[in-house]
Amino acid sequence: MEEQRYTRYIVEAGTKLRLDEQAISKAAVFYHIFCSQTRASIERYDLKLLIMAALNLAAKVQEISVKLGDIVNTCYKCFHPDVPFLEAGDFYWKLKDSVAKYELLLLRTLKFKLNIQLPHPYLLHYLVALSRWVDDAAWQRSSISSLSWCILQDSFHTELCLSHAPYVIATAVLYLAVQCCKLDIPNTESKRMWWEVFAPDVGELQLQLIGKTILELYDADYSTACKT
Repeated sequence: MEEQRYTRYIVEAGTKLRLDEQAISKAAVFYHIFCSQTRASIERYDLKLLIMAALNLAAKVQEISVKLGDIVNTCYKCFHPDVPFLEAGDFYWKLKDSVAKYELLLLRTLKFKLNIQLPHPYLLHYLVALSRWVDDAAWQRSSISSLSWCILQDSFHTELCLSHAPYVIATAVLYLAVQCCKLDIPNTESKRMWWEVFAPDVGELQLQLIGKTILELYDADYSTACKT
């Protein structure tokens, strides 16, 4: 689960830097794209520098004001929690310079295509639409909105963002959340199931497979916790 370990650094550092969820998600997508494009030679690259570069680039794309020095120091502290924050000096300046070079490398790998669509707007729209099909009290009791959002953020620890369209991921996340909450979705006035309305070209099995991939993250976490 080496890949998941590094995306967790992205989430940890991004949260400490107070980046929003979409910026953190875009940083994870940038990271996944780079790794997929350089899979055969990934050992040549420093993935920790890549994380810093991905966070800096994502912040720029989302027009969030954050200093590169803060990104470097925050990430370094996440990588090395038992050491103090970096102070200005040769190592600090060399690290900043290396991150800047990795950002250029990342941009080239992305072919300067930074306008990446995320599942977040789709999920928000689907939640609003689905809530109208369900009794208000049952909807509130289910906490499905917060659960869906958590599952969506966790999905970026996988490479699902590279193999599925944003609306498909949003639908699969909502499908999984509905199953977890055991929420009954009435279907009396339509010949189609609710997920077929949101993703008409995607079968239920595919949604289940996407959900299974996400659930495997939690199984891995549980196994790791048991070993420790």
